[in-house]
Amino acid sequence: MSKYGDLDYDERWYEDPIAQFLDHKRTVDGVTDTRIDIIHRAVVETPAGVEWQAWDEFTDWREGMTLTDARAFKQQLEDAGLSSRSVETYLRTVQSFLKELLERDVIESNPVAYVCDETDFNHTKPDKIDRTVAEIGSFLRAIPNHQQRARGIIFAKTGIRRGENHNIDLPYLHLDHAIFDEMLDRHGVTVVDEIADHPDTLYIPSEPTTGEVFRGEKRKYGNKRERSTKIPIDGEMKKALLDWLAVRPETEYPHPLWVRPRGKPLRIGKENANRKLTNYWAEETGLVEDGDTGKFTPHWFRHFFTTNMKPGRGHHDDSIAPSLVKYIRGDVEQDIMEVYTHDWGDQVRKKYLDAIYQFGIYD
Repeated sequence: MSKYGDLDYDERWYEDPIAQFLDHKRTVDGVTDTRIDIIHRAVVETPAGVEWQAWDEFTDWREGMTLTDARAFKQQLEDAGLSSRSVETYLRTVQSFLKELLERDVIESNPVAYVCDETDFNHTKPDKIDRTVAEIGSFLRAIPNHQQRARGIIFAKTGIRRGENHNIDLPYLHLDHAIFDEMLDRHGVTVVDEIADHPDTLYIPSEPTTGEVFRGEKRKYGNKRERSTKIPIDGEMKKALLDWLAVRPETEYPHPLWVRPRGKPLRIGKENANRKLTNYWAEETGLVEDGDTGKFTPHWFRHFFTTNMKPGRGHHDDSIAPSLVKYIRGDVEQDIMEVYTHDWGDQVRKKYLDAIYQFGIYD
């Protein structure tokens, strides 16, 4: 019981705690609109175009929270490339929200406050990792795990988002090869119409959104893509995918491309898989000294792809138009899709395949 006794709090704290918290901040604390916007982004709703999730969308906190949930929330902010200062801002905002609920016995614990207390926030700007195409090629070539290598190649050659890679199902992949055809027949899988006539193509749909039941599975992560995109697959990526598919365990609907290495072959856990690729294997292969610094993440590959495929930048001699880079990445820009949908074969496929860097993995 508080020092004021057993207070009779407004029922909205229990029935709609987020709305009541926002109202409390406006009317009682008198916070600025800027601060309300920060609370909304950190607690309520994930902003468009970012690669992290707001607290209410990241975890079912109303059903109970653990330290694992709070630490995972912090980790996904860091993995998305946010600065240390931004990570602290969002964590302390969630901590403040939970503190208000804890004081009113709406919840039983505040694990985010614990994570804030245990974290030594360092607001010095970390050195950016700069790696050449040859260095990333050596890194990928040294990974003995076919699944991790193929995932890494897709990240590196397309710059797609982590959720988009994670959500790939077999019907959204079309490889022109007998092994692939036989596997689809065995599973009873049909490639989606959008790429049925486009062999060696990866299709990234605009769906699913976070928490949406998509193809019979509630997706933990959204694709965050305004419009669906057909991405060409070059020979090197194709070989890596075929290597993985040759040993990939049998799956059931919705037939995820990436599956767990042990136990029942369900879709692989995104955070564990990403840490394995960019923490463990990056350190094991000598690409980075310490894989836990948060400097090398799947999001890093979006910058790598952009830097090396835009004219006059990076460590790669060839390039494609900046608008085509945005099309492949799934960035939002007016009329990009109209330009490239009209003549996809010449305007997207040919230009991409002519220019995309090669890692020499199969040389």
